[in-house]
Amino acid sequence: MNYIFYDLETTGRSTHWDQIIQIAAIYTDSNLNIIDQINETCRLRSYCLPNPEALLVNKISIEKLTKSNLSLYQLVNNIEKVFQQWSPAIFIGYNSISYDEEILRNSFFSNLIDPYLTIRNKNLRADLINTVRASNFLHPEVVKSKISQKGHPILKLEQIAEVNGISNFTAHDALGDTSATIELSKLIKRKLPKIWEASLSNLKKEEIEKNIKSEPFCHLETYFGKTKAYFLSFLDYHPLYRWALCFDLSRDPNKLLEMEERNFNLLLDATPKIIRSVKLNKSPLILPLDYAKKFAINNDFPINLLLSRHKFISENKKLKN
Repeated sequence: MNYIFYDLETTGRSTHWDQIIQIAAIYTDSNLNIIDQINETCRLRSYCLPNPEALLVNKISIEKLTKSNLSLYQLVNNIEKVFQQWSPAIFIGYNSISYDEEILRNSFFSNLIDPYLTIRNKNLRADLINTVRASNFLHPEVVKSKISQKGHPILKLEQIAEVNGISNFTAHDALGDTSATIELSKLIKRKLPKIWEASLSNLKKEEIEKNIKSEPFCHLETYFGKTKAYFLSFLDYHPLYRWALCFDLSRDPNKLLEMEERNFNLLLDATPKIIRSVKLNKSPLILPLDYAKKFAINNDFPINLLLSRHKFISENKKLKN
């Protein structure tokens, strides 16, 4: 399947109130060879007040933003037509699902365009930052990163590209950042093909559901710059949001049945959570349990123990209830 790499520059950080001012997209084949590209900048809406910090970062001049012949309406219509021509494809950005994708959807919706273009008509979406996190966590010698004062890897696109020898791009420019995203993808695809394949093999929600129900899995979670691996067993779905609720296999499920209700409830509320949520509609990176061999946790929790705990949970309806 072909890929559409894209990036946005905006007037601020709000996905609801700020405006796209530049969008760039590069269309590649399955081997990441460039086929086509688009790069457009539009003028500000009359009622949009840009954040000065955003303009200092993306360096788009006020003159260009006020005198461009292209309106936001024309820009999103142009990009929608190009995306339709390039579809079906896998849409990839860097930290895109939490921001770029949201503001793009809002822009499509407010201009009477289908906001879910990237996941309909056989299109799929992925976020390279999840792949980079997994690659850096498992193989920091391959996908290198700078380290913050708190001892956490710095995974901002400009800095991680630089430390991995990717320098021929203009940072904080939509086309430049898109090019850097492609080069990072090439690095991971070439040197860590199993992680690259894993990051693109479970993009359909239905496929993820099927896979996590059949066997335990590894899921990486990142909070405040720190990434941690969890080995999980599927329990059920959140009654409202349909997130996957999963049991942390580092804990012994046998002991739960012996607990009194009060202690059981206290355990569920304790930190770290024994029940982890996996947002299946956010293209999570699900790794096979074999990756347990890569972690120090494997010394304390061998795969056989994780499998036996998963089997106990799967067969014990009382515990699931």
